[in-house]
Amino acid sequence: MNVILSTIIWSPLLFALIAAFLPERNDEERTRVRTIALAGAGVSFFVTTFFAILGQIGLGAGGGLASAYQENHTWFWNFLFQAHYDLVADGITLPLLVVVTTIFGCAMFHSWKVHERVRLYVILMLLVETGVTGVLCSSDFVLFAAFWGLLLVPMYLLIRIYGGDGARRAAAWFAGFQAVSLALIIATTVIVVVEAGNQTSDMNPDLTTFSVTAETAGFWLSFIAFAIAMAIFPVHSWMIEAQSRASAGVATVLSGTMLMLGAYGMMRISLIVFPVPAHYYSFVITGLAVVGAFWGSIGALRQDELRRFVGYMNVAQMSLVLLAIGAQTSVALVGAVLLLAGQGFGSAMLTLVSGAVEERTRTTSIRAMGGLVSQAPRLAGFYLVAAASVIGIPMLAGFTGDFMVFAGSFPEHRVATLLVMASVIVTTAGLIWVANRVFFGPVRDQFARVRDVTLLDLTVLIPLVGAVVLFGVRAGAVVPVITNGVLEITTRITGG
Repeated sequence: MNVILSTIIWSPLLFALIAAFLPERNDEERTRVRTIALAGAGVSFFVTTFFAILGQIGLGAGGGLASAYQENHTWFWNFLFQAHYDLVADGITLPLLVVVTTIFGCAMFHSWKVHERVRLYVILMLLVETGVTGVLCSSDFVLFAAFWGLLLVPMYLLIRIYGGDGARRAAAWFAGFQAVSLALIIATTVIVVVEAGNQTSDMNPDLTTFSVTAETAGFWLSFIAFAIAMAIFPVHSWMIEAQSRASAGVATVLSGTMLMLGAYGMMRISLIVFPVPAHYYSFVITGLAVVGAFWGSIGALRQDELRRFVGYMNVAQMSLVLLAIGAQTSVALVGAVLLLAGQGFGSAMLTLVSGAVEERTRTTSIRAMGGLVSQAPRLAGFYLVAAASVIGIPMLAGFTGDFMVFAGSFPEHRVATLLVMASVIVTTAGLIWVANRVFFGPVRDQFARVRDVTLLDLTVLIPLVGAVVLFGVRAGAVVPVITNGVLEITTRITGG
């Protein structure tokens, strides 16, 4: 029996259960707990990497990896419908799994910077990883909603317990918005189950059984749910608060993986299950992308807190993904998946570097910083690499994604595409402005003895740099795999 996807999803939870029974009375025992957690994330990462190599061979050649590695078992049937434990990894899921497991692996290394309630911290992080990977692999609405709900409480606790000043408010905002998102996903599930002719919660229902009203309602319910998760304007405030108040490790997972789930759900459910209203209301999606791109990029320039700046950068980046979802062409959607990978790695690096800067300078104010490059040149270098990936510099992960999004969106929405492209200029200016304010200029006396990156920092950041370069240099190998997965979306929308 094939259990590759189950191994990726459940191995973090298994190691979380092991960690739960380990003591943490001294540094040696806390190190043991962290090592067990790292092993759990490591198993998921290495299995995903092996699976991705097979996926590049199978899906890139037009093979049917989705069916070869699908796990489908009846879950429960003593109701008016059937739900299945149905896991699938296609060309869209596969690269995103690589991104997610890489970020969680780096986050587990970052747990060596956590010194209080270490066991609880790593257990909650492993639970979140199980929820995120489960969402990415689910091909059943009930299973999808279950995994989505699984990650909300652990993430709330991580923000609330391990955050800084204002963490209680940020956690409450996160919980409130995500509870609404989950409720809307459940409502979408009810519509699908009621309308589907075979009374199932499968994500590929018989579209001919949907009434116009039900399909339109299902689209808007799912779209709003995933727009909240993507932190799209005007439902982005929860992410800004959580990004700035959570600890650096938690904020890394939040910005690198949680936002990705919203975009993934919008492509997997809003576009595939409800293709007619998705196409009809594409102008609304595109309009939100334009507003969000400028709101995020201009809003970032107004921030004085470093990680709030990164939060607004996330809003701008996810608006580019939303533009591709509004365009609904294969080129744009392939670019959106690549952009999600670049955004995940780039945002994770920006967050980690921002956290390291705040830790060393003991301030969050951009105005209070300056001249750090002379004391911490490597830290400045990591920031510039992350910024270059977000901007879309050639040979890095964001470049191919940006190019394909704009090239695929322009024929469908020319004015909107040009406006979003103009917002990228503002984003670029913002990243350069922050680099200049934080790292360059005269050295401030209070930062004269700031240390550069440590071995632990290098362990966390170097894998992300490697991933950004790999996705940039080897984009040509990834594109055929993603195209295979995007084919289902474009086929549904065009009625093929």
